[in-house]
Amino acid sequence: MNRILSIILIFLFTVLAHGQEPVSDTTVVRQSTDHKSNLASVTLSPFDHLGHNMLWSAFGWPLAFHVVGGGATYLLSTNNVDLKVARFAARQNELAYGIAFTPGMAMGTFFPVLVPGYMYFLSKDKDWNNTGAVAAQATAVAFLYDNILKAISGRAHPVADSNTSALSKDFKWGFFKRGVFYGWPSGHSMTNAALAMSIASYNRDNPYVVAGCGLFAGYVATSMVLGAKGEAHWFSDAVAGVLMGASIGWYIGNTFYKEKKGLRKDGVQLTIAPWIDDHNKGLLALVYF
Repeated sequence: MNRILSIILIFLFTVLAHGQEPVSDTTVVRQSTDHKSNLASVTLSPFDHLGHNMLWSAFGWPLAFHVVGGGATYLLSTNNVDLKVARFAARQNELAYGIAFTPGMAMGTFFPVLVPGYMYFLSKDKDWNNTGAVAAQATAVAFLYDNILKAISGRAHPVADSNTSALSKDFKWGFFKRGVFYGWPSGHSMTNAALAMSIASYNRDNPYVVAGCGLFAGYVATSMVLGAKGEAHWFSDAVAGVLMGASIGWYIGNTFYKEKKGLRKDGVQLTIAPWIDDHNKGLLALVYF
């Protein structure tokens, strides 16, 4: 199953890399003197600045949010807040909470693919195409980091009928001790927070978009904690996922926002993409000066 996930991820990256609209000779080049005017005609790709964004969304200023997410998990689990929330969710009416939160769980599963896919591939609006490229990159980076953390942490899920303090603290540290379906943080919370905040960051001039994205990310995270009788994730899984995913999404969205506004300084940029042909398989690294 882990190999299948890796193959799917590489496949999606490859499709997105070659999904960019062809640019004719008459299309304005980004490096011309009239930079701001040129940006209006640019079609972004999910692979633009990928190497740079992958590195610095993990080790730049978002690292502070990753550390806070880890610290919050320690405090919430050791003080039995996770246990209390899980028991609260398990006591609630299953039908009522199912109606309230099952849509959030479903959206959290499918929106990270459907939303960027529609924006980038199907929409006829150039701004939506570019927003889709930004969202696709942020979601993919968050998905990758989340699965690395899950593979290392191996945290057990809540069990509605038998939640205990020991279970809420049950981490199995190592590598693939419990695969990537058991673990910390919440993948739904992290990828959807990255999706929402990348869109919000790139479109921050529209307050309605920012507010809507924030509400969406919060609803998905809440659904993962209170839906399904609280058996999907511990509270701290969702808290960490939101903090990490939101910081990744905002960083990546901000990178493209600065470029859109002509605020990004020229310099060395690293882009990484899968390379697959009849004779070779691997990664292609491109350095732009």
